[in-house]
Amino acid sequence: MAMPKWHEFMQPVLVSLSKRDGFVSSKEIQADMIDHFSLTEEEQAERLSSGQLRFYNRLYWAITDLEKAKLVEYGEKKGTYLITDSGRAFLSNHDGPFTAKELMKECEAFRAWKNGYASKKKNADKGSCPDDAAQEQMSPMETMEASYGEMREALIEDLLAMIMSKSPYFFEYLVGRILLAMGYGEREESVTVTPKSSDEGIDGTVKEDRFGFDTIYYQAKRWEPSRTVTRPDIQAFVGALSGKGASRGLFITTAKFSSGARGYAKGIHTQKIVLVDGHDLAELMIDYGVGVSTKATFEIKEPDKDFFEEDAAS
Repeated sequence: MAMPKWHEFMQPVLVSLSKRDGFVSSKEIQADMIDHFSLTEEEQAERLSSGQLRFYNRLYWAITDLEKAKLVEYGEKKGTYLITDSGRAFLSNHDGPFTAKELMKECEAFRAWKNGYASKKKNADKGSCPDDAAQEQMSPMETMEASYGEMREALIEDLLAMIMSKSPYFFEYLVGRILLAMGYGEREESVTVTPKSSDEGIDGTVKEDRFGFDTIYYQAKRWEPSRTVTRPDIQAFVGALSGKGASRGLFITTAKFSSGARGYAKGIHTQKIVLVDGHDLAELMIDYGVGVSTKATFEIKEPDKDFFEEDAAS
């Protein structure tokens, strides 16, 4: 089956807790959820882009909402949970899945928490957000990651538009800056943009060491993003590399590559040819901080229960 939506964990969690006396460990709850939903090992191993397990993330946020609604309480021992009397009463009226909408209607504590959170969040961000249907499927962490993905894609489009507004020579210089930021070459002087009158199919080079024993040759094409780079284009570049006796080459462009071009580059065994299209180019600029600046930074934190146990242990 597909990974359960995060709210779909709430009712089974209450059932799991109601079957046991006292506080229940997170491992026991996880085992019950795996059994309840018949999750495969592959589904249990799914990860978010942040690296966190998707299963654990959705289960964690389900438990968080139950705790905010006072249906569950956290134990003093890390990773333990107890169903409250309110939780048992709520469960008796819900023998099937329920969502945060039911918690809003029936749990005053959850309503107060949500309303307080919403008032702080109001007008905080102007970006697009997932619609209600999507939010019901995703945990808060997944919602944030989705919004981040949308903003990153918008930034990629902006970067490509700005590159297209500059000259082809600027683009060749930009490629050199990206390679330097990635750790190729020791200093800015390591990058050389070839004069147009004598480029011979090579737009620039990067000397990876001071003596130039290892050099990367690149061709940078500021072509329309809708254009397709074909196999003959790559063959011409490979020929230019052979004329230089080069073993490594980078073909980087604002356009896209045909499957034939990628297949040809991959099939060459005498030379290492790397192809970077417009989308990947913008991704590199973002990841290595070239032509972009940080507007805001957010940290996601959670309580450190080990810290709060120090007093009890002393």
